[in-house]
Amino acid sequence: MKNIKLDSILLFALVIPFIMTYRIGPNDTPYWLFGLIFVGMLSYVSLDLFKLKENVFFRLKQIILSLLIVGVVGSAVFSAIVVRHKTHPIYMIHDIIIQQEAAVRLLLHGTNPYSATYFDTPLAQWHYSDKDTNPALYHFVMQPFYLIFAVPFYLLSNRLFGFFDGRMPLFFLFFALLLLAGKLVKDKSKRLLFIILLAFNPAMLGYTLEGRSDIFMFAFLFLALYLLYIKKYFVAGLPLALAFAVKQSVWPILPFYVAFIYFKSKSISKTLKDLLLFVITFAAITLPFFLWDQKAFLDSTIFYLSGNILHGYPISGYGLGMVLSQMGIIKDANQYYPFQIWQAILGLPLAVILIRNLKSNLGVGRLILVYGIFLFVFWYFSRYLNNNHLAYLSMVFITSYFWPEEKIK
Repeated sequence: MKNIKLDSILLFALVIPFIMTYRIGPNDTPYWLFGLIFVGMLSYVSLDLFKLKENVFFRLKQIILSLLIVGVVGSAVFSAIVVRHKTHPIYMIHDIIIQQEAAVRLLLHGTNPYSATYFDTPLAQWHYSDKDTNPALYHFVMQPFYLIFAVPFYLLSNRLFGFFDGRMPLFFLFFALLLLAGKLVKDKSKRLLFIILLAFNPAMLGYTLEGRSDIFMFAFLFLALYLLYIKKYFVAGLPLALAFAVKQSVWPILPFYVAFIYFKSKSISKTLKDLLLFVITFAAITLPFFLWDQKAFLDSTIFYLSGNILHGYPISGYGLGMVLSQMGIIKDANQYYPFQIWQAILGLPLAVILIRNLKSNLGVGRLILVYGIFLFVFWYFSRYLNNNHLAYLSMVFITSYFWPEEKIK
């Protein structure tokens, strides 16, 4: 028998660098809070010393872990929001949060957030580049549900606190994701490891703290996958549509999702029926904004990312675009380049291979894995493969690893 459990080591290895890197108090260093965190971590590890009944052992570990997540992540989020409110709207925050807050205000005042520009908002003061103008000032790239879901938080927070921070709905979804992950994994040891890796993933947590939107979308995708796992194929379309109506990075899962539904039912008519709620929900959310201003909506949510409009998203990150830039093939990061050719040449055969693999290993865990592999390739051969995209992929692969095996009848 091991002297110490892997989850105890992992908790130490992930929590310590986080609390030593990020603020966990809005004012002076809260040494009392460090003390409480240390007590929690010591208690967690110390449980490995004793021969307790299995249910008692894991129940105590889960209680301590829950308190640590709330204490560590909750204090970091609270501190980040309070300090930003006391200093400046652009302090230690990602630009998508600034733009979301402005877009929600526009929407509530009857202005189309996709038609508007953002030069008269705090986004104009956010440091994008010393020489280039932030293209987000011209376009709001996120899908409509990213705004719609935030509206109740905006109204309630302004009434209670007098201000709103876009990380409020984001971290509501973060904690909801952890609760659902705990419900999914029945194996107690794996459950602890999964929750620790989701909560303190060093690739993801820092980006989430600054407000990047990956968790916002992933929480809805995770719920859809959970409903697939319990064979609620029709109902799963609802949260999947919500994920699609938040962020485009989930869109590449669609062919694999459709294939999964078809391979399960072996019926085209049943597959179409199971996809109906997805189509209706996605259309109900996006169509009003599309019809409000078709060009503005498509320019902001589609063409902006491909770079074939005047103020498109620049070539950036760590993918093929930067390789071509360093080689001098692409002279200007803002110019259009047909990355879709690379994506089609490499992505279509890969999708066929992955769908065949999914068919022979039909399970939600494998669905997540093939989606992650395809998305990795798709992103590498796009205009951008940014740091948070790689972090998001780590979360996808972690989820695939811990997803429970499905019983084959």
